[in-house]
Formats: sequence, structure tokens, C-alpha cells
Amino acid sequence: MRAVFLAALLLLAGGPAAAADYAPGRPVEEHAGARLDYALKCKGCHGLRGEGTPGHVPRLDGFVGLFTHLPEGRDYLMRVPGVARSVLDDGRLTAVLNWMMDTYGGGLVAEGFPPFTVAEVAAARLRPLEDRKGLRERMLATLRAKGLLAPGEDGIGTSPELRERGGG
Repeated sequence: MRAVFLAALLLLAGGPAAAADYAPGRPVEEHAGARLDYALKCKGCHGLRGEGTPGHVPRLDGFVGLFTHLPEGRDYLMRVPGVARSVLDDGRLTAVLNWMMDTYGGGLVAEGFPPFTVAEVAAARLRPLEDRKGLRERMLATLRAKGLLAPGEDGIGTSPELRERGGG
């Protein structure tokens, strides 16, 4: 019964997905480990395909890998509130972070960027970011200055509500 529920949940959550891990029709038994933890704990905000919520929640797909090019990016990814306050234990959370980089980082992950470790994730999540928006804006400005991010791109985009009103 639980497998049927999880299969229905995954189908309702996003239908066909861009990420290879979420191929349509794939048995739910193959959605295990970090992939399943992401689907159950992260996709509510970031989307099953890592698309985010335009105007509200940053996309991961084709964007999250950019943070690996900045010294503070690694720490940022472990300390954003959704990660630092996750109900997942340190080992499972570390697996999700590494899976996320493999799945959504694409060709944007910096060469030589090492996988997250359980010890560093455990230590980092004890200190959730207090100025997440400010730090993110500073990092985006640095990425733009390095030519890694187009002017005006922020990974969030304009919400459908603002587009309908002509506000973005």
C-alpha cells in the first residue's frame, strides 16, 4: 500500500521530469535513498525537476552548480534554512546534497568540487544562515562579475503573478 501511495505522490508531484532520475513510468522502488528523500522533503518547494517556484523559490536545475565556483558557496548550500533545518539525519541529508549536485548541477559544478561529507554537513547545519538573502545577492553579484551568470539572472525569475500584471 505504501508503494502505491508513494507512486501516486511522485506522479502528482510533477509528471514527466527533466532530470533522468525521474523518468516517467519508472517503478517507485527505484526511487530510493537520496532521490526519494529529495522527492519527499525538498520537491515541495524546489519542484520534482528542480525547477523552483518562479518569483519565490530558487531553481536548482542548471543553477545550483554555480555556487561551487565560490569559496562561500559550499558553506551556503549546507546552511540555507531548508537544509540546515531539515528533518533528515546528517547522513541522509549529505546524500541528498550530493545527489542534488549530481542531478541538478549539470556542467556547472566547478572542476574538482569534492562531495559533501557527513561531518561537514553536521557541523554546518548547527549554524543556519541568518542573512541568507544578503549572502545570496553578494554571491550572485560575484558570479556576474566573473562572467558565470548573466545580468539580471538570479535563479528565481519572475512569479507568474507578476508576469500576468506586467511586472517582470
